[in-house]
Amino acid sequence: MNGANGRLASSSESLVTGETRRSFLKKAGVGGIAVVGGGTLLGAVAGSARAGNAGDNVPDVDVLNYALTLEYLEAAFYTQGLGGNGTIGVSSSSARFSESDIYNNHLLTEIGGRVQRLAYGHLIEIRNHEIAHVDFLRTALGSAAVRPCTYDFSSGLSSVTAFFTVARVLENTGVMAYDGAIRYIDSGDYLQAGAQIATIEARHASYLNVLHHESPFPDPFDTGKKPSEIFAAAKGFLVSCPPEVVALFGRLP
Repeated sequence: MNGANGRLASSSESLVTGETRRSFLKKAGVGGIAVVGGGTLLGAVAGSARAGNAGDNVPDVDVLNYALTLEYLEAAFYTQGLGGNGTIGVSSSSARFSESDIYNNHLLTEIGGRVQRLAYGHLIEIRNHEIAHVDFLRTALGSAAVRPCTYDFSSGLSSVTAFFTVARVLENTGVMAYDGAIRYIDSGDYLQAGAQIATIEARHASYLNVLHHESPFPDPFDTGKKPSEIFAAAKGFLVSCPPEVVALFGRLP
C-alpha cells in the first residue's frame, strides 16, 4: 500500500498544478491523495443512450456509474473524517476529528474570525452534499448502480492538516473529473444535472482553497481529466473494487 501511495502522490501532483499546491502535499505528509469528483445524473438511465460523439461509444449509464464510484469515495472520506450515518454504499462512522480539532488547526487559527468559527459546520455541509450526490446517482441508476469499492484513508486521516489537504485535492480534481467526463454525455438532462453538481463541487474547491490560504479561483479555465487519469490517481486509496467497477474503468476512455 505504501508503494501505491507513493506513486499516487506523484501522479496526483500532475493533476493539481502549481508549486504552492505541491508544497501543501509535502508539508502535510500525505502519502496518497485521492482524486475524485462528481458525475452526470438525473432521471431514469436509458440503456441505449450514447455519450459524446459517435466515436466515443460510451453509454450514459457508464458515465453515471463512473460518477457514482467517485462520489462513493468522496462521501466515505468525509464520513470517516467527520463521522455520520452515511447512506447506501457509505458506511456509518464515528468521527476521526472533533469540532475542537478542526477549530484549533493551525490553518484556521491563522485565519481566525468567522471563517474559523464556521469551518466545522461548512465541512459538515460538504459531507452532506457528497452523501446527497450518492443518493441521487443511485436513484437515477436504480438496479444498474455499481457497488462501492473498499477504501483505505489512513494517510488522509492521520491529522487534521492531512484531512484538509486531501479534501482540497479531492474537490479541485473532482472539478477536473467533471470537466473531463461531461464530453461523453449525450442526454440534455444529464448535461444539465452534471453542470449543476459540478458547480457545487467547484464551490467546495474554492472554499478548501481559502482554508489553505490560496486563491479560491486560481486559473481562468479548469482542466478536464480523462476517467483513466482520475482512476489511476485514485488507486492509492482503493483496497479492492467489485468486478463491475473494474470492468467499468476498463471500458472508459
